[in-house]
Amino acid sequence: MAAEETAESGQESPGEEAQFRALADHAPVMIWRADTSMGCDFFNRPWLDFTGRTLEEELGHGWAEGVHPEDRERCLATYREAFEARREFSIDYRLRRHDGAWRWLLDKGRPFSVKGNFAGYIGSCIDFTEARQALEEHRKALEERENLLSELHHRVKNNAQATTSFLSLQASRASDAVVAAALRGAAMRVMLATLVQDRMFRVPSDAGVDLGAELEVTARTALEVAGRVGIAFSLTLEDRLTLPVAQATPIALIVNELVVNAARHAFPGGQPGSVTLTMRRAGPGLGEVVVTDDGIGLPPAHPRNTPQGCLGLHLIPRLARQAHASLKLDGGQGVRATLRFACR
Repeated sequence: MAAEETAESGQESPGEEAQFRALADHAPVMIWRADTSMGCDFFNRPWLDFTGRTLEEELGHGWAEGVHPEDRERCLATYREAFEARREFSIDYRLRRHDGAWRWLLDKGRPFSVKGNFAGYIGSCIDFTEARQALEEHRKALEERENLLSELHHRVKNNAQATTSFLSLQASRASDAVVAAALRGAAMRVMLATLVQDRMFRVPSDAGVDLGAELEVTARTALEVAGRVGIAFSLTLEDRLTLPVAQATPIALIVNELVVNAARHAFPGGQPGSVTLTMRRAGPGLGEVVVTDDGIGLPPAHPRNTPQGCLGLHLIPRLARQAHASLKLDGGQGVRATLRFACR
């Protein structure tokens, strides 16, 4: 801020100067003042009580003797640069207290003028040591948490890869074709779910998930891994929706299951077909995802622990509850799954 933009000082007479000093001495913060030479010509009583030094010791640049050696050059350089530019500044540094303890101060200075002429700087300081320590502890706790989450994610990913390999190996050794197919399907489901979780883990903690982009990757990857040729995929993103990771993850897993089920069951005998994914706003604060196929429709209900049971159709309602979403399945001519959920 330029000197001309600041309020004029009340230093026009000895009486006003005495009044300024009296007010400053009773202020609840540490106050300093510098003249046009950059040397300080005043420190209030809270400052002197804090440092335990006399006014004469602090005047000019004597106050800098109390600044921590590691902070002194940075502190003085910031002060000089601001002074030369006639602008406000804010800096933190450690200052030695009267008992020898180093305390963190937040120092804010601004230029002032007298009758339109630059007259120096006035500044105030507060001791924010405890607040700074609390912030540092919070930062370290967050860093430790991120490290633990990263390690946990790494282990879960490794375990999932090991599980996929084990299931694939068992499928290759199974003598029953139905059991082998079930094992291969389970291995594929674990791998695809791991890919979804891996992408979600990489989303910054303070960011949301672009649901359309995520669901497109999920659906295309599911079709590719399923290895079914002749199935066309189309995508319609009518609106952009952003969801928190905790809500976007189960929705992506639902789309994954629906596409995998369509690839594996909707088009028997290798016949061609199509899968369509549509995302839109269904109303204020309401999102909708629709997955359809033009296959043979929903199979007859079977217990999920039988070879004929479709595990994905049993998982989807549970995932919908995790996403706080309503689910509607229509399976007459082809399958149409509609998810509705709250969104921003």
